[in-house]
Amino acid sequence: MKKIVTSGLLLAAMMALAGCGQEKKPEPAKPAAAFDLNKAKDGTYTAESSSDSYMGRGRLTVVIKDHKIVAADFVGLSPDGKVKDDTYGMTDGQIKDERKYKIAQSALKANNSYGAQLIETQKPGEVDAIAGATVSYDQFMETAQNVLEQAQK
Repeated sequence: MKKIVTSGLLLAAMMALAGCGQEKKPEPAKPAAAFDLNKAKDGTYTAESSSDSYMGRGRLTVVIKDHKIVAADFVGLSPDGKVKDDTYGMTDGQIKDERKYKIAQSALKANNSYGAQLIETQKPGEVDAIAGATVSYDQFMETAQNVLEQAQK
């Protein structure tokens, strides 16, 4: 019995210590679903998200005309600033890990859909996250908030 209790305490202590080393990321700013485009001025607005040292950052360009989002383009940028494309997830131009490459390409596909969803919904808060592209989605939401704030100035 004493052995079981000691093992349990040791396991609990190890789990607590393991959790201490994990870095918790702050929640990204999420735009309100009912952002008022009536206050937005016509124009083209661009914003970049904060950078993730591994995943890079996102850039959103939005065109507003007559209080409507008429164009929106969201792209992912690698940590070195290059636009992510069909080579995203490769190493030295080669697919070294098929699983990682597929995940990277899934995120790239999601990036391309966020702008289209924004045009369709006209509300950043109604753009759906896509599984496997959480970082991209957070970057999109951050840039959407910044772009729409610019449009109201």
